[in-house]
Amino acid sequence: MIPRFYILQEDEQLLIQTFGKKSVINGPQVYFKPPTSSVLNRRLGISLSAKQFIHIKNILSGEVSMKTGPSFYFLDAHETVDVSGKALPLAVDDYIYVRNSSTGKMKVVCGECSYMLQPHENFLGKTCKATQIDDLTAVIVRNISNGSLKLITESQTFMPADDEEITDVVEKIRLEEHEQMVLIDKDGKYHFYSGKGENSSFFIPPHWKPLTCQWSSGLLKEARNLKISRFDIRPKFMWYEFEVRTKDNVELILKVTFFWQIENISTLVKNTDDAPGDVCAHARSLIIQRVSTVEFSEFLSRFNELVHEAIFGVEDQFYLSRGIKIHSVEAREIACKDQRTQDVLTEIIQETTSRINRIQKQVSQNEVSMKQLEGKLLEEENSMKLTQMKSKRVEEEGRIEGLKQARVISSFLDELGDDLSLSDKIRLYENLNKKEVMQSLANGNTKIFLTHDDLDMKLEIKEP
Repeated sequence: MIPRFYILQEDEQLLIQTFGKKSVINGPQVYFKPPTSSVLNRRLGISLSAKQFIHIKNILSGEVSMKTGPSFYFLDAHETVDVSGKALPLAVDDYIYVRNSSTGKMKVVCGECSYMLQPHENFLGKTCKATQIDDLTAVIVRNISNGSLKLITESQTFMPADDEEITDVVEKIRLEEHEQMVLIDKDGKYHFYSGKGENSSFFIPPHWKPLTCQWSSGLLKEARNLKISRFDIRPKFMWYEFEVRTKDNVELILKVTFFWQIENISTLVKNTDDAPGDVCAHARSLIIQRVSTVEFSEFLSRFNELVHEAIFGVEDQFYLSRGIKIHSVEAREIACKDQRTQDVLTEIIQETTSRINRIQKQVSQNEVSMKQLEGKLLEEENSMKLTQMKSKRVEEEGRIEGLKQARVISSFLDELGDDLSLSDKIRLYENLNKKEVMQSLANGNTKIFLTHDDLDMKLEIKEP
């Protein structure tokens, strides 16, 4: 009988059994199988790269060992590959949780590295990124061993320890100058923070939470769906709409505007969870009582005054006890609930508006007439001033001309000397003056009409 043989390459092995005992034959070699042996399997060895690993389990003892690359490995007769895998690369800001299934212990593997699972280890979840803690970011960490929480605010690239896990990444609360906030600690006590104080920016500690109020919203303030955790203490407007009834049973829909603000946040949160709802509900009660005492016609003539009296005309501690101040309230719109009454009201309003427009038009016309009259008066006044100025100018010119003529006559008389009498000098001046006048008339186109007395002149005829 010719024995059977096997030619094994360098990466091959035979799993054989002889009398119930298993063994392996590794290549490279030529193996001649004895008649008492049987070949159970022909298999390849395991080649591992630098980033590969395998967990090898001994099926007899149950022990698990680990082989890492780069290497080449032949399994023993009682060994099997339990786990094969590649190293997990972790960046400098990466980490991952690993749990040992035999001990139940958990550890955190941080980068920068390439991690290969050890026997009985399993990855928990995906690779996590480290949390960057800075001035505006912090983390809340739970200790898995005792369940305690702590807030970490020191600037760093944070990765949890083996017995820690990050439960929350929190942002720093930064309050503006007009904002306030209330925190509730683990014992239920209130802590107040203001944007104007030193604690205007902060992290919310573990087991603390911000106080959130459910405020009423909408024109009718029926739904409490407005969540408020930051309280704006600036004055603000709020609109509200409700029904009222006058003394003569006219039902009206009154729309009012409140200008209000929060003055004491501590008093507010201790006495109410719905500031707008309380403001509107109480104001509605006061206004309904006041409107019910007047008739419809009176209400139309002084509705804003009545609303103001209802809110501010009585000593009421309601708003003060809630830390709220009402600066002003006014009716912005009035409508009748009954359509027929509304039509009558519309006609009244239209007629009133028309009358106001006519009055305003007449006032405008009167103003135009007054302006025109004022313009004419100003024109006459300026004309009178001009006439007076012209008269004064003529008088001044005459005075100047008179002085000039007086100087001429005086000089003429003085030059004649003392040989002639004053009357002769004057007569001589008049004759010479008449001569100059006649020459001026002769040289022009002027017509002159003379009386008999005016012809008292002497003509001198010179013979050639």
